Amino acid sequence: MKEYPQNYIRGENIPYYPVFDEENKLRHEKYLEEAAQVKNLILLGRLAEYKYYDMDDIVERALNVFDEEFGDEKVL
Repeated sequence: MKEYPQNYIRGENIPYYPVFDEENKLRHEKYLEEAAQVKNLILLGRLAEYKYYDMDDIVERALNVFDEEFGDEKVL
């Protein structure tokens, strides 16, 4: 598979990555407030953390968060 990124044009196409502007920053903060009300919810990734990740970086982040949250607990 090959990805062919393109510039985002509002109303014409879908952005491949988060669009970092003030409107979306405020929207992200609102989502974080709402998500904080949900017990046992862990959000990760480009949209959840409002930052760019390469695939290897997000896999590493997910493994680290798992270790932080569950440590030595038996999960299964």
